[in-house]
Amino acid sequence: MESKHERPGVTILSGFLGAGKTTMLRHVLAQAEGRRWAAVVNDVAAMNIDGAMVETVNSGAEVVQLENGCVCCSNRDDLGESLARLAAEGSFDHIFVEASGVAEPRALAQLFVQKNPFGRSLGDFTALANLVTVVDVAVLAEQVRDMREGTSAANNPAVMPGAPRPLVELMLEQIECADLVVLNQCDRAAADDRVAVSALVTGLNARAQIIETERGQVPSEVLVDRVRFDAMETLGGAAWIKTLNAVADGVVANGVGGANEPGARASSRPTVVRSVPTDGPARHEARFGLRSFVYQARRPFRRDDLKALVESGLPGLVRAKGFLWLAEAPDEMGFLSVAGGISRWDTLNPWWAAMIEAGRATRDDLPPGVRAAWVEPKGDRRQELVFIGVALDEPAIRAKLDAALVPAD
Repeated sequence: MESKHERPGVTILSGFLGAGKTTMLRHVLAQAEGRRWAAVVNDVAAMNIDGAMVETVNSGAEVVQLENGCVCCSNRDDLGESLARLAAEGSFDHIFVEASGVAEPRALAQLFVQKNPFGRSLGDFTALANLVTVVDVAVLAEQVRDMREGTSAANNPAVMPGAPRPLVELMLEQIECADLVVLNQCDRAAADDRVAVSALVTGLNARAQIIETERGQVPSEVLVDRVRFDAMETLGGAAWIKTLNAVADGVVANGVGGANEPGARASSRPTVVRSVPTDGPARHEARFGLRSFVYQARRPFRRDDLKALVESGLPGLVRAKGFLWLAEAPDEMGFLSVAGGISRWDTLNPWWAAMIEAGRATRDDLPPGVRAAWVEPKGDRRQELVFIGVALDEPAIRAKLDAALVPAD
């Protein structure tokens, strides 16, 4: 069974530069005898070396090369046109897409689920079957060691809005938005590193299937005989997304603050921090010490204090992500993303409370999720951050975050 759909199935291979995507694709296409397969290979360089390498496989599979741009941004239209053309030919049961090393799987998946201005999407012509992320175990294990020791923050200042995204953040996001994670080059990694990386992957994305391999040798049936992609589950599979959704549903924390602060708990502590075990907590605690917690507050951070805290490095921190309220920009919803020791700060939309105060909206306009998070007199302004890491000192991190808040009135 090569596809569960009349439309050709599509498997997208993502992964950091040098992870082994091309080698794996060549190995898979070498198994294509008698099968109706095609491959689309993308490279950000003007010369598509990866595509040329794939074409050397004598498999009979058609290979389309996309050059000088990334398929999740500048080459999106080219990818869409190539896949639509291959699907229209009716000659292929399955199409493999090798994305460039800097491609974002989430952006690629959106091509299949979001309608264009004409009401069509790639999902009308093809069926996205799997988002696959290839990881070099030794490279990620080195990142894990830096995170555990808190050394990855050294010489890595915060990335402010408009700046290029940190590559380590991209590496983790490729894992977070995957149906299948291939741990490659396992023959070059120590057993402890394989265990640590496997646990980290599950902690970041518990839904993803994990397989280990050497030199990209993956049986083709692993990629074509099973449809794993589900728009809601895959795009919402990251641990930080699941945790923030649980907060919104009242599963993780019920309200913020205390009797002396609107919405706070009786303890009147400025924050509510609850431990949220990742899926399979016993395995991760025993083998890797991976855990997560949610930090919430109804007072703004002082930007410089929070920036200094994040840049100083929090030992064990792998990932932090969530909504941010800054005293210096009280009307703008901020968003913080930390990957290892590198942080990225973005500005999203205005807080709904700010729009109501400015007369640009009314309480009747509030979406259900915002209404559920509303606490007078702050409205939806809040801190809501998920921290994921290895042997995190949660009380110490909580105290440091509390100290970065604007003092209570």
